[in-house]
Amino acid sequence: MKIIGAVGKNGSGKDEVLKHIKTAYGIPFYSTGDMVREIAAREGIEPTRENLGAISKRYFDDMGEGCFIRLLADKIRDERPSAVGISGVRSLADVTVLKSVFGADCVLVNVEVSDSRRRFERLTARGEERDPESFEQFLEQENREEELFHIEEAQDMADFTILNNGNLADLHEAIDHLVREKNLLGFIPE
Repeated sequence: MKIIGAVGKNGSGKDEVLKHIKTAYGIPFYSTGDMVREIAAREGIEPTRENLGAISKRYFDDMGEGCFIRLLADKIRDERPSAVGISGVRSLADVTVLKSVFGADCVLVNVEVSDSRRRFERLTARGEERDPESFEQFLEQENREEELFHIEEAQDMADFTILNNGNLADLHEAIDHLVREKNLLGFIPE
């Protein structure tokens, strides 16, 4: 079984990497963010970034950092897919859980965009309710999330980095290169 964890800052393209792998290679993926949004819906909480961050903090306080990854790891072990992606790997604790549970079968891909304004523009274009309305708000959210998750530490643990500074076709080409040249999925697709 091959586990592909995607790590990166907001708007970097983590989900897009895993969506492409799903579409092109038939590999499903799970999102820790979806888990937090499901909790918000169950509890009747508006899914703003601040509220989602508060839910994450509450779960971390109750269950420890890496709790969402642990829950996903249990699900993956039960389902036993040949390969699966995980979006929302954010903290060093998340990486530690993945590596301890799946060992060498876990590959971490850092998705990076050089310009923070480009990431903000991508968030604005997707138009989700949880996304910031101004660049200043985006930077404030990013600072809060770095304080909560220490995303940069997790990024430093990545096995590979994909630069996502171009368009969608460029990103897909970089993913396909990584899949073929680095055997990212544990098999070479035809």
